[in-house]
Amino acid sequence: MKHNNTFLRFLTPAFAYAMLLSVACTKIPPEGSIAPDINYKNRKQNAISGLQQNIGDFQASTSTLPLNFEIMEIRELNGKTVSALTEEIPVVRFNQAVVGNESPEELLLKSDTVMIPAVSINKNTGRLEIQEGNQIPAGEYHFDIQVSNQSGSTLLKDALVLEFKEFDVKSWSSGMAKQPEIERVADSPNQIRFVGYLNDQPLGGDFIDFTKDRSAGFKGKFVNDGSDGEIWSVNFPVKESDTYCTWKMVNIVNGVEEVSYESFNFNFVLGLPGSYVIRLYK
Repeated sequence: MKHNNTFLRFLTPAFAYAMLLSVACTKIPPEGSIAPDINYKNRKQNAISGLQQNIGDFQASTSTLPLNFEIMEIRELNGKTVSALTEEIPVVRFNQAVVGNESPEELLLKSDTVMIPAVSINKNTGRLEIQEGNQIPAGEYHFDIQVSNQSGSTLLKDALVLEFKEFDVKSWSSGMAKQPEIERVADSPNQIRFVGYLNDQPLGGDFIDFTKDRSAGFKGKFVNDGSDGEIWSVNFPVKESDTYCTWKMVNIVNGVEEVSYESFNFNFVLGLPGSYVIRLYK
């Protein structure tokens, strides 16, 4: 035991020296530094035009906090204008606490309308803040973002890349023959024409129905059943919601017409105002 203690006394200074040498070889960023490996997690992101969204998870690494963020340039690689991203949009901001039982008049007294760019950056978190009601066309937009702290700043080229879509199908029932298709056919009126297809043949509007289970699904007002589909007027944006569609199935059995109904769900979102056709396949 005495021999072991002597060995440990001999080893301890050497071990301590090795530890000091290891620390000396490790690069410790000075106070106020910005780490060279700062970036955004999942640099490329998807967004839907017209909707409110917050995008961007910044990874500061060993940088000294707090950091400050600023958009320096926005580019669309196909040459599209980026003016819709900087266009100012009226946004309601509450200046008093909202209890929950206020009348529309009382809510109006508790709020202000401010003008905010369609896309801005939170200067403290680095997240892009996209306002509802924007008119951003479909495209791939590249953001150069400057990151600063007390020691200086660095410019991140293509720090975030946002691919905007004007509409999207989020999900659809396995009972459908294939994914629903969305087409924006005009700037107005603000409506959706649903067309049901059975064995790839278009059906009249009275063969599909969205009036059941209206606690779910898109919010709109039924307009008409026509030979070219079922028409609804809607307010934009049409936000993501699980929509319930009932199909009328007609079969001839022993010369007698038999009617049955099948129901399917699908989920979609429409960003920019306009006239849309949504094709559903059974």
